[in-house]
Amino acid sequence: MSGLDRAVAIVGPTAAGKSSLALSFAQTHALPILCCDSVQVYRGLDIGAAKPTAEERARVPHSLLDLVDPDQVFSAGEYGALARAELARGPAIICGGTGLYLRAAGWTYSGRASDSDTNDAGSEACNPDRGDQRVQFESQWMAREASEAGAIHKALIARDPETAAGIHPNNVVRALRGLWLCEHHQAPISAVRRQDPPRPMIDLLMIVIDPGVAAVDAAIDRRCEAMLTRGWPAEVEKLVAAGYDARHKAMRSLGYRELLEHIQGRSSLEQAKSAIQRATRNYARRQRTYFRHQFKDLLPMARIVNIDHPDAFPAGSVAAFLAGDPVFEGGPT
Repeated sequence: MSGLDRAVAIVGPTAAGKSSLALSFAQTHALPILCCDSVQVYRGLDIGAAKPTAEERARVPHSLLDLVDPDQVFSAGEYGALARAELARGPAIICGGTGLYLRAAGWTYSGRASDSDTNDAGSEACNPDRGDQRVQFESQWMAREASEAGAIHKALIARDPETAAGIHPNNVVRALRGLWLCEHHQAPISAVRRQDPPRPMIDLLMIVIDPGVAAVDAAIDRRCEAMLTRGWPAEVEKLVAAGYDARHKAMRSLGYRELLEHIQGRSSLEQAKSAIQRATRNYARRQRTYFRHQFKDLLPMARIVNIDHPDAFPAGSVAAFLAGDPVFEGGPT
């Protein structure tokens, strides 16, 4: 769509090879990388978030990471606003596996509806009280979930059965987000979204890289081993010493919650490693589902390119797209 800032998103399941692909292309074409990861936004969560190294950041400028402390609230809507501000400076590569952040960057909702927890006129960033209310709301429901497994999803079924039907009962994070949005809008969020369909905010091409379940699962296990060897447990101990614990959303991130259990003496390191690997493999499967279904009604088929290996990356066409050429016909809907 003419008049919108252009970006290429390189996405896919965790450990699929997104970062190395984005780094190579960005360096070749002198482009910045916008990190699209809901854990990398937290300062101090470095090893487990697989943040780019100092050497990688020296090769290519990276932004949208290390934005807040682990005890601070950060919404997808805030991410979207920051990403669009970066893209206003010129084309960039968006790289990461947090699909909700990509949706928040690429589309917005008018009026009071929002899939990204906020909208331009009334975001939590502009209204700190809403951020405080959300923290209190989530804390209360997480406490209830701890004593009654499934309580959050059951509450969502009662308030918005349509939204609940699309969320697995074990996905507490998404169920809690849906419940908060119902509370925030004082209406079923599914009904609010129907009244206010998404509007494109950037001109986006999405490259989904996925080498397949077996290859990704093996890469996940290898990466977990490498992270533990690099000192991931010590990183979590340092965060705990700084006063961060399971009360804080960041510390409930994948891998951090399992290592927190280990540090508190409730599991061995080997048990924690196995739990992390298992949870990460499950997360990769959810990412596949998200990228397969959540963008098909937002982007035309030509704008979603699926590849199974970096060699299949259409570098020439991607460069032409970022330069403004009319490749990948049928721009954003």
